[in-house]
Amino acid sequence: MDTIFGIMKNVRDDKIYIEEDEYMQTLENTKNIAIMTCNKMTYDCSGTGCFEAFNNKTKAFQRYLNHDVCLKAFFHCNGCDKDFMKVQAYKFEQLKKRKVTTIHMALCIDVECHRYDELKGYLLESGFEVVDGSH
Repeated sequence: MDTIFGIMKNVRDDKIYIEEDEYMQTLENTKNIAIMTCNKMTYDCSGTGCFEAFNNKTKAFQRYLNHDVCLKAFFHCNGCDKDFMKVQAYKFEQLKKRKVTTIHMALCIDVECHRYDELKGYLLESGFEVVDGSH
């Protein structure tokens, strides 16, 4: 017996067998999150700081140390002084279909964006939990 994603598995005949009920329970308990970044910074930033913090559950992702978490999306705003909700509505639909409940507003938004509070308000109004920061 071994574990994969915290689920007991049996390995026999070079195949992995996982109990379906246990797998479904784990999926239901997994927190689905997304990271929103600054559109302007996507030209200069590779996103490695965000992914490193997520993978190691450090900085803003430390809150998930004892929880199963899945990064479902990494997306950016639509740019400075543009109608945020007009363009983001479709993205929000996609996120909700994939059961994303929490959006981390990346460090670059905090540093670069003069509309930070406005964007955060839109996310909250759209039904997402918002976490300030990523790394």
